[in-house]
Amino acid sequence: MILVSKLQMAYKSYLWTNFEEEDPRISGKLDSTIFNKKEGYEMLYIIQKLIEIWKLEDRKSVRKLEKMIFKFLPDEIVKQEDVKNWVRNHWDYY
Repeated sequence: MILVSKLQMAYKSYLWTNFEEEDPRISGKLDSTIFNKKEGYEMLYIIQKLIEIWKLEDRKSVRKLEKMIFKFLPDEIVKQEDVKNWVRNHWDYY
């Protein structure tokens, strides 16, 4: 499985707020937890979870995930599970 690090992120304008290890924004399953695409650690977490769920195996897909969420995710989509569903439903358009 591909592992993504802070240094590999394409966009450099993320905020890097430290969270507790068990914070639902960066741990556990994707659920109704509020998601902030401007927070770097939240982006790393959701990208890593989607790689794991969908068994993505190439860096191009990782870049696509980041770009879709960072640039195109509508502002009204704020829950982790809704982000996952939006990406799945729009994957072929980006």
